[in-house]
Amino acid sequence: MATPNTPQRRHPPVRASIVLLLAGTALYVIPSAVHGNPPVDSAQDTLEYVRQRPSWRLVHMANILAVLLWAGAFTALAPVAAPASRTLGSWLRVLFTASAAVFAVYFSLHAFGLSTLADRYTAQGADPAAVLQQTEAVLTALGSTAFTAQAMLGASVALSGAVFSRSHLVPGWVGWCGAVAGTGWLVGALLVNFAVIVPFTALTWLWTVMLAVPLWRGATRETAPPASAVPSGSSGD
Repeated sequence: MATPNTPQRRHPPVRASIVLLLAGTALYVIPSAVHGNPPVDSAQDTLEYVRQRPSWRLVHMANILAVLLWAGAFTALAPVAAPASRTLGSWLRVLFTASAAVFAVYFSLHAFGLSTLADRYTAQGADPAAVLQQTEAVLTALGSTAFTAQAMLGASVALSGAVFSRSHLVPGWVGWCGAVAGTGWLVGALLVNFAVIVPFTALTWLWTVMLAVPLWRGATRETAPPASAVPSGSSGD
């Protein structure tokens, strides 16, 4: 039975959230490393690029899962790590949820739209001209959603960094590193320039690891019983 002097055992959910955070980062890195970016300036080249990658759908679904894991982990960790930032934490929950939804639509077009058209393009009796026209339409939709999704993710990361800069478990500079990474990601999206987005995305991957280490250690320190609570050996009479 818990007593007033019993320390709160908050580290299991914190650690579970940290594991999910790092899993999300790994799932985000893998698609970028495995598949890269298709040559979207040419519908025909895009279809050929996708057709040569049988795991196209699976990898892009993994990327959607990565963002969902980030959303869950960041919003779960924020109230524990920075309980004084309730308002920012509430905004973070709303923003990351919306960002994950928009990103899911964006990458679903990648996963299913392009792969379906790639299969149709090489199918017997297909009308290549019609398929290429449909591909152009999908690429236009991708271009319309890509930078919105990237901007919202960048804003979510920036706000996460601001929240964790106020944490009692994380050094302030670690939080601000996340704010800088997210802001750069957001600016790159607003400039419609993946050459700016990509390095700040990579910086965000690194930041999640930088964040996980002090969070894990801080949760351990916070839940460790004080020295006075450890019973000392009794002396004989």
